[in-house]
Amino acid sequence: MKYIFTLAVILAFFQSYGQVDTTSTAPLEMSLEELMNIKIVASKTNLTARETPSIVSVISREEIKNMGARDLMDVLNQVPGFSFGSDVQNTAGLGARGNWGHEGKILLLIDGIEMNEILYATTQFGQHYDISNIDRIEIIRGPGSSIYGGYAELGVINIISRTGQQMKGASVSGMYGNSGGVTSRENMNLSLGNGNDRMNYSFSGMIGNGIRSNKTYYDIYGNQTDMVKTSALKPFLLNGGLNVGRLSVNLMYDGYSTNTADQYDQITNLPSGDPDRIYFNNFYASIKYNLKAGSKVTITPRLNYKTGTPWKTALESPFAYSVDASRMAPAVNINFVPNQVINLSLGVDSYFDNARYTGADNGYFSSLGKDNSVSFSNVGAFAQGVFKTNFANFTIGARADHHSQFGSAFSPRLGITKAWPNFHIKALYSRSFKSPAIENINYNPEIKPERTGVAELELGYKLNEHMFVTVNGFEIIISDPIVFTVDAAHPVGTYGNFDFAGSAGFEIDYRIKYHWGYISTNYAYYSSKGINKVALYDAVLSDKSVLGLPSGRLNLSANFKLSEIFSINPSFNALSGRYALTGQDASANYTYSNISSQFLANVFVRAKTSRWDVGVGVYNITDENQLYIQAYSGGHAPLPGMGRELVANLRYLIPLK
Repeated sequence: MKYIFTLAVILAFFQSYGQVDTTSTAPLEMSLEELMNIKIVASKTNLTARETPSIVSVISREEIKNMGARDLMDVLNQVPGFSFGSDVQNTAGLGARGNWGHEGKILLLIDGIEMNEILYATTQFGQHYDISNIDRIEIIRGPGSSIYGGYAELGVINIISRTGQQMKGASVSGMYGNSGGVTSRENMNLSLGNGNDRMNYSFSGMIGNGIRSNKTYYDIYGNQTDMVKTSALKPFLLNGGLNVGRLSVNLMYDGYSTNTADQYDQITNLPSGDPDRIYFNNFYASIKYNLKAGSKVTITPRLNYKTGTPWKTALESPFAYSVDASRMAPAVNINFVPNQVINLSLGVDSYFDNARYTGADNGYFSSLGKDNSVSFSNVGAFAQGVFKTNFANFTIGARADHHSQFGSAFSPRLGITKAWPNFHIKALYSRSFKSPAIENINYNPEIKPERTGVAELELGYKLNEHMFVTVNGFEIIISDPIVFTVDAAHPVGTYGNFDFAGSAGFEIDYRIKYHWGYISTNYAYYSSKGINKVALYDAVLSDKSVLGLPSGRLNLSANFKLSEIFSINPSFNALSGRYALTGQDASANYTYSNISSQFLANVFVRAKTSRWDVGVGVYNITDENQLYIQAYSGGHAPLPGMGRELVANLRYLIPLK
């Protein structure tokens, strides 16, 4: 309860201070037309969502606040084709369109900063990232390697924070959750920002405590642990930005940590009996400058840097691990717009990785002929042209990368898009790749990049000013997929390139928005039949699905305005049956089960004024046994999620002149 007490003190101070200006700075709600015509920054094409050569989703700030999102997982759970699964050590990762994307296959950006950690290229979800200061989220539901490189094989999540010019004030917010009589989360957020066209600054911070679940976890050997005591999630995030003219500087510190007893397959605690502790401490810095070379050319040099100790364990851990890693990433991008018909973007980016083992043993990187440290480098060059004609918009682009260890990768793309007043069409084909991360290479120095081809077709139709529907179909073929495996030759496990994987399917997205509110619903389906040749992904009980990820998924989020102040916001996720590794037989062979379909329903009641934003919600109303399932045969039993949870949050704003 310490964060709640702190929040009350700050609110009392803000209330006495906040009489300076009563100007409302409540965010403006976008119409459906405005939402569909947002220029998509992530595509680097200066085109709208209907025209950009990618299958995209855009989630606005108001949608995030209306759904009462507890964290980024709640937001991404509404994206077509996205589903969460578990990996190891109390972590949750993301799958896309029936493909496991946890280890460096889906790129997460916050304000242009790459959040995937360096050692395994993973991202950790669950009460982690600060969503209180998001302006919008742009999601490419498909390949992004031709622009973003080797962490964008299956998708890109681009989080854009509010600038100081948008914030024009200070705010404090807090969230408290309770599940089954247990405190499930208590977070506090602070933000401050102001500015104008010439200069603006912004700052946001988050600190909190929570748990993954209030259920009991059973491993495949029959052991059990109470996750209330062994699944702590502890976020601590600071994010600051400064824009002066054409210069932009961002600094971020992420001090996320978790507790775990579930480990890799068997429940294991520290010698003291306490759960193990995993640290994901990372520091990020970014500086860029937009240089105008005349009216038609913009040159943007950029330098990104990140350093940290992801996956660091407690010293007495039976799985002791401590590796410092850093990446220096200089780049330059050139945008040339000679006329209204042609838009050219080209650039060179590179990175220089360093990793140093800081544990007790020597020769950690001996597989690479090194002692306790290694270095790698990568240089990539890309070019993309958008050509607007009366017939259609044509996008042609490609990226070439060369890595000091595994060699070259080539990622071309071709897109044909056309938008009429009420209809649009996209025909797309891209090649992408998954760049082996430091530990992939350490386990197997002969590892090669995972290479993917994706064909997509989207049709969109505006039924009227208030309704819009899009339908897309896709086929994903992954060659040389990188998979972790344990065998007789590698009893502690290794990474290897396997035969083929992938999926084919479709997604339907329907949106309706009127003066009374909106309804956004989508359905996604995939099948891996005849495509997946990786036995470790195989659902065993079905030839159409892979482990862990639902083949069909229906999402809905809605907003009903009861007045100018009050609204009620229901949402749900309906998941088809899934397949999971759940045990072993008398011969110690893995056994598999069909996990029945699940319906996870939520409702959030929100009240907002120019200063206050207050809400109360109930999540997982029916107390479903929510499960995160490992999407490959790695020995980890399904990890329970949160049961029914009552959550309250509030935010107080002080506008600044």
